[in-house]
Amino acid sequence: MGTSVSTRGSGRTNEESKSRENDSRSSDTLDSNLSLIFSSLAELLVASGYGYARVGRLVKISFVRAARSIGGENGERVSNARIAALTGLTRTEVSQLLRLGDQPAVNSADPANRALRVVQGWLTDRRYLQPNNLPRRLPFKGEKFSFSHLVKLFSGDIPARAMLSEMKRLRIVRHDAQDRVQLIRTTLGISRKTTLAMRAISLWVEMLTATSSQNRLGQVTSKAKQVNLAFSSLPQLLAAVRELEHRRVAFISGLEQLGGKALTSRKHFLRISIAVAAEKAALRTGNR
Repeated sequence: MGTSVSTRGSGRTNEESKSRENDSRSSDTLDSNLSLIFSSLAELLVASGYGYARVGRLVKISFVRAARSIGGENGERVSNARIAALTGLTRTEVSQLLRLGDQPAVNSADPANRALRVVQGWLTDRRYLQPNNLPRRLPFKGEKFSFSHLVKLFSGDIPARAMLSEMKRLRIVRHDAQDRVQLIRTTLGISRKTTLAMRAISLWVEMLTATSSQNRLGQVTSKAKQVNLAFSSLPQLLAAVRELEHRRVAFISGLEQLGGKALTSRKHFLRISIAVAAEKAALRTGNR
């Protein structure tokens, strides 16, 4: 009898151990995929000057709204404590975010990064304005109301030289031979590449979320393959792009015929999302 009990107990222990190992592997896989997604997004956002603080606020409010949706599936009111438990945020943070209601998660007037915080100070502090309220051209250093002084007031702990480099990269300021800094633009130039990438990602994630919530077929499959093509001339490349677009349209038409039109008598549906991305590579010279 004792041996039998011991054997069953050992079996349960092994099953529990395997379950923990599977959970650990699933968590590691999720972390790995999230890290890949966040790294790619960060490259796009940092290149455009979009700072973490603004992203962090968007993430927090999104988690709170998701927790309210999940916790209130049975029509019950979700408490701040329950939302905090679901998201890992503090109850104070949850309370502050819930006060926003249906308002935008971030104010479009809030600076997206520290460089724009410096710009905001430059445009509002009268010490850095001309009598006609236009921003002064500032010496980098050496005077009380210099660019270095401005950065110290409005950028926190960022050194003036590092801030100058970033503002030049974002084409916000011009630095002349006399070591003076001039403000030439007051907003970020978000690249079209970044905008299109975010739009494509949002549509794809929205489709996956809707599919998952409705438990259609229980899972979603997705495979991606990157193909590099080489051409000897620009006309050949452009011709390939036109051919790719033609094939995309033909492929979609074929898919629609494969499933037929959506009729009310049909019960099973398959949603397919197609993405085609082409990046024009830099011209290579020499033997490489």
